[in-house]
Amino acid sequence: MAVQAFIPYESAGYVNMLSSYEDGSTLWWDVRKPRLPLSSVKYHSESALSIAIDGLCNGGISGGADNKIVMFNLDHPKGAFTLRKEIELERPGIGDTAIRLDNKIAATAGWDHRSVPIRSLSIISFYWVSVINLLKSDSSIYYNKGNALAVLKYHSASCNAVTFASDCKLMASCSADTTVALWELYPPKAPSKADVTVRDETPC
Repeated sequence: MAVQAFIPYESAGYVNMLSSYEDGSTLWWDVRKPRLPLSSVKYHSESALSIAIDGLCNGGISGGADNKIVMFNLDHPKGAFTLRKEIELERPGIGDTAIRLDNKIAATAGWDHRSVPIRSLSIISFYWVSVINLLKSDSSIYYNKGNALAVLKYHSASCNAVTFASDCKLMASCSADTTVALWELYPPKAPSKADVTVRDETPC
């Protein structure tokens, strides 16, 4: 039902993939070993419809036809999934998930036309978008906070997709109502003069 390709540092440049299926399972593949997956889990009780990996390839988020969002880590040395957190929804159905490139916010697009931003990876559905907070510490991402930052309501039909701009300033959601909505969500702050240090000076 969904697939995400990524190249973790540990794979020496070879592509890995996560694929989700109708039975709710997610498989982790290494293209060098196509006969069998590295690992398999079943986090969803119904079809797993969406999956997203963070920029460091250390974990991700998934959504499906059931009533939960799942946050997980990837243990590369063991080739295994580690469940970090499950977020239960009032209504079932996540059409898409996305993680912002700075790994601070995730979003999910829901069947009930809402969007919910979360500071920690995830935007929820139900015709809405949900935004989730990502806790970042010492360049590591921990999917254990997962609190909803906002539920964004604009669309009048199911949300089908959500994505973030590469500069992290905007998020876009699209719906079966034939509209695309643009959202400005917690844009990254420009560095202040106090944050800028001179690392090297070369005379002209």
